[in-house]
Amino acid sequence: MTLIGFFRIILKNLKWLIIFPVMLAGTVMYLTRNMAREYQSSATVYTGLASGYSITDDGDEKVDYFKVNNAFDNLITTVKARETIEEVCIKLLAQHLLLKEPDPNVLNEKRFENLHKLLNDSEIAKLVVPGNFEKTVKRLYTIKDSSNRNTVQYLLSDASSPYATSKLLGSLTVARKSTSDMLELGFKSDDAGVCWNTLKFLIEAFSNRYKNIKGSETNNVVKYFEDQLKLAFGNLQNSENRLRDFGVNNRIINYYEQAKFVAESKEDLSTDFYKEKMKFEAASSALKRIEAKMSNYSEFVAANDELVNLRSELSNINYKITNAQIYKYDAGSISDLQTRAEKIKLELSEKARDYYEFNNSVEWLPQNSLLNEWLAKVVELEESKGRLMVYDQRLKQYDGIYKEFAPLGSTINRLEREVGVQEKQYLSVLHGLNLARLRQQSLEMSNQLKTVDNPFFPLQPLPSKRGLLIMVSFLAGFILLLAYLVGSALLDKAINTPDNVEKIIGLPLLSALPDLNEKTGKGIRLQEMYMSLMQQITNSLFIELKQIEPNAKSYLIIVFSTKGGEGKSFVAESLVNKLSRIRKKVLYLYPETSAPSGSYLEADNPKLIQYSYAVNDGIIDYNGIQDFIQTQEQEAEDLSEVSYHVLEIPSLNKNPFPVHLIEQAQYSILTVHAGRSWTSADQFQLKSFLKLAQGKTSVILNRVHADLLESIYGEIPKRRSVVRKKLKSLLGGEQY
Repeated sequence: MTLIGFFRIILKNLKWLIIFPVMLAGTVMYLTRNMAREYQSSATVYTGLASGYSITDDGDEKVDYFKVNNAFDNLITTVKARETIEEVCIKLLAQHLLLKEPDPNVLNEKRFENLHKLLNDSEIAKLVVPGNFEKTVKRLYTIKDSSNRNTVQYLLSDASSPYATSKLLGSLTVARKSTSDMLELGFKSDDAGVCWNTLKFLIEAFSNRYKNIKGSETNNVVKYFEDQLKLAFGNLQNSENRLRDFGVNNRIINYYEQAKFVAESKEDLSTDFYKEKMKFEAASSALKRIEAKMSNYSEFVAANDELVNLRSELSNINYKITNAQIYKYDAGSISDLQTRAEKIKLELSEKARDYYEFNNSVEWLPQNSLLNEWLAKVVELEESKGRLMVYDQRLKQYDGIYKEFAPLGSTINRLEREVGVQEKQYLSVLHGLNLARLRQQSLEMSNQLKTVDNPFFPLQPLPSKRGLLIMVSFLAGFILLLAYLVGSALLDKAINTPDNVEKIIGLPLLSALPDLNEKTGKGIRLQEMYMSLMQQITNSLFIELKQIEPNAKSYLIIVFSTKGGEGKSFVAESLVNKLSRIRKKVLYLYPETSAPSGSYLEADNPKLIQYSYAVNDGIIDYNGIQDFIQTQEQEAEDLSEVSYHVLEIPSLNKNPFPVHLIEQAQYSILTVHAGRSWTSADQFQLKSFLKLAQGKTSVILNRVHADLLESIYGEIPKRRSVVRKKLKSLLGGEQY
């Protein structure tokens, strides 16, 4: 749609585009004649969400704007929460129910009367506790929660109730003031007292709820860490007790020092054992060598049982002495054993001297020296043997100690590691608890919402919106009607303009004719347009026929339509009038179904011959014009001088048509009404016709709105103001 077309729609429907908005504005004016004046109050609350100081703030903390915006969203949501609004409504209701008479600071006279119309005295008596606001609020809450349907629930939920939460929320505005820490609250009402008290109750309600919500977050966290700290402390104590009990049960004072002492003692004992073993091996070798030198003496000594017994006793005494020294017996016992050993040695020496009288060995060594040496080695060997037995026994005891201490070490490590883990867990939970308590204290400090601007009592009502509503209704009516008209034009599937003919029907356009019955009211000279367009049709048709058969003496032209009511009789008669002025004579054949016939034919035209014919199945097989004329009762005229045979056939969708004549026609004209849409049925009928037509077929668009013929006619002949001419020129047209 072009701009010119858009303005044509406006001008065409200008009357309704004025009447409808005026009626709508008048209706709004009537409905708002008793419109109540509104009062507005506001308050400003400081939140500290963006720039407020916190205990955890070290001075370098950057502002997280996303976090701040999220905090403001949470706060605004808390203000608009259902329970917050419900609390405000209940407090307002309690305040109003306690009134005995209207109070300008609480409830005006009109709303006081409406309240007592809504609730009678007996119902009010059930809802209030006389003279006590807090108890009245509690009673209202109790009644509300007692069932799903009660008086309080009705007052809070019914849209017609002045205490409905939805109505209060609709009159409330909550917004952050620019990028500051301030939250601005506004409320409108037709009662100044209600407006003022609503904001006071609202600030109190949402401040408490917000503080409780934020406090409950940290309280839950602190309680969690306290519970976890108790659990961690209990686990730590249990681990330490297991470590203590393990040390007591296994007689361990300091495992690592004890293990070190045992290891060092065993090393010292092993060293002494190997030294003593070397002494034993040396004494044994020396004794064997001495005995080898004094073999006879050895036999004599070996035969002496007493001497052997003394040796055995001496060895036993030496074993006891060594054992006592290692196990650190008291000095008296060790001294007695040593005294006994000395006595045995003396006795052994005496016995040896008595029984061995040999002074020299077999190698002629002095027997006394050899005997002394042998005796010394025997004593040394026996002493070493006793000590080796004690060392060996002690080493076996150390093996038992090692077997006992080895698993104790791994167990102690595991228990100490468990104590360490429990201690770290305890310290971690303790650290978390300290942070949570610090956060709790910080939130308690920052959650103190402070009212910067308290709600004020509005003394003057807001300017009335009645004029704005009337203006908006007028504009809305104009825009809606215009949108409907433009939408209808865009959705209209009718052909309407000559430009759409070829795109929709698929045949070339011969021309178009205006709707002569149109009441434009614009001073359009329709008859002038009609005559000009008929001349265009005649010129175009004459040119087409000359191109088809330039030397033909007569031409057959068929005028048809796919449906009835297209105006083909009007087109045919108009065409006959024009053609009768070109050559000798024109023959016009039209069906009897055409009515009214001859309305547009020129009277007493000597060049016009016209016949009507009956529409029946027989016309399908007519071979020529004579077949139509032979059916007439009147005498047939001479047709030898006829230059144009114009045959109007009935609508294709309901009537038979002359097949042979359609094949013989040099030109066919399809008449289409501009005000209707072209359907697939029309296309189907046209397709059947075109299968027969040998000559050219084109379209005449009939009954077109005069303003839509500009594309083929040119400037439409009508009266125009200077403004319209300039406007059309600006919009891209010649004139408008």
